[in-house]
Amino acid sequence: MPVDFEFQHDVQTVYETLTDPDFLVERCLALGELSAECDVEHDKKVTIVNLVREISRDLPKFLAKVFGSEQVTEMKEKWVPCKEGWRGEWTMKVQGQPVTIFADFTLLSTASGCRYSVSHRAKAAIPLLGGKVEKYILSQTSDGAKDELTYLRDYLDEQ
Repeated sequence: MPVDFEFQHDVQTVYETLTDPDFLVERCLALGELSAECDVEHDKKVTIVNLVREISRDLPKFLAKVFGSEQVTEMKEKWVPCKEGWRGEWTMKVQGQPVTIFADFTLLSTASGCRYSVSHRAKAAIPLLGGKVEKYILSQTSDGAKDELTYLRDYLDEQ
């Protein structure tokens, strides 16, 4: 399920914030994650964000049997400039688990600011439970994206 979010801020401001390692760590911790580490690589054609997070989640019973409540995720996000802003993709792996989440995103100018849009996919290589795990992960990922984008909007509004 795609997530779309409107900002009253220009593309460059939103991009710079979403690729600021200090902001990303602050956001993770503010949203209740146990720890976060981030580094960002910039060059003229691409920006790479590497974000490692330790998270704790209350899991449904069918997942609690397979996963612990605390997980470490490794995300690699690639930003590329495009005509009206930025586009990119990211991959998030759950350490020690056969689970990967993929996303494609855009950050494009609008008449009143910009719009961030992201579409997620999940792959859980778990016999018999893979489909249920993927569905749960996608719902959690969409909810998490909305929380992160709301935090970003509030942060920018305070600047």
